[in-house]
Amino acid sequence: MTWRELLTTLLPAAVVLLLTLLCGLVGLPLLRRLRVGQVVRDDGPKSHLSKSGTPTFGGFFFLLPLAGMGLVSLLHPRLPTQVAMVVLLMLLFGLVGFLDDWIKVRVSKKGLSVRQKTLLMLLISIAFSVYYLYLSPEAAYFLVPFSGQKLMISGWYRLPYSVFVILVLFFTSNSVNLTDGVDGLAASVTTLAGIGFWAAGVWLMPVTEGTLAGAIVSLALAAGCLGFLAFNRNPAKVFMGDTGSQELGAGITGIALLYGAPWLILLIGVVYMAESLSVIIQVAYFKRTGGRRIFRMSPIHHHFELGGWTEKKIVRVFSAVTPAGSAVGLLLLL
Repeated sequence: MTWRELLTTLLPAAVVLLLTLLCGLVGLPLLRRLRVGQVVRDDGPKSHLSKSGTPTFGGFFFLLPLAGMGLVSLLHPRLPTQVAMVVLLMLLFGLVGFLDDWIKVRVSKKGLSVRQKTLLMLLISIAFSVYYLYLSPEAAYFLVPFSGQKLMISGWYRLPYSVFVILVLFFTSNSVNLTDGVDGLAASVTTLAGIGFWAAGVWLMPVTEGTLAGAIVSLALAAGCLGFLAFNRNPAKVFMGDTGSQELGAGITGIALLYGAPWLILLIGVVYMAESLSVIIQVAYFKRTGGRRIFRMSPIHHHFELGGWTEKKIVRVFSAVTPAGSAVGLLLLL
């Protein structure tokens, strides 16, 4: 990646960071006046009940600057149009999260039903997969680890791969959502994951428009989460809500697909994967054994929380795992 291309990734991130801080300074008092407090789950850790009433919808603090970046990418000749594609995907997933949050705050704490949320996410995922596989200016491909070989996704292979894209979008988006259960955890992990994906984009050669777009979005995503931490670190003044977490999961998926390396999500997003797998394992074991549990509570950050870890310790330890996963991912790109 040339110095000009590096600068192209750094400038949007700096702007997103500053605008996220500005949105937080303006938006936090507004959210408090609107009284859009988070409803804490009754089945969660009892220590979290004191957080009830903390403003939610904080995901808008970084969603709005990222939306602006996507719009600029359509107008600026040096920015790849794929930036707007990933940002639009994030906006649509963020919209589903916003509907869920709004219903929880104003109508029912249950939010959207599983069927409603799944249908909305399915429609968005299908639309994105069609664009990615059939309409994108660059042909889709799969990057084989270690070899650097690109397997082009063309012909009838597009159909099964579109199903794969939809499943990855669902799983990653929900995994980030599950990670957002402790003050600053999802934002901290995603800050480092974004940097990891940016490093992967810098690492990949030759640099295509898709690679450059992924690097731009990933560093901007990291910058947005870093700015959000000013308001979300323990004790949190605001929560990102599903508005933010669903959006972040979609963004991570879009970046990995632009690189042609969706498997990077397993490594750079190792914390997200652990959170989801802990829920799957817990539910499966609970049903199979008639009520027994492997973890004290899932997702797994609650297991450690109930074991005596403070929220700050959970954030520190879980965040430290992400750079390790990123390093392994970079090695597989060799």
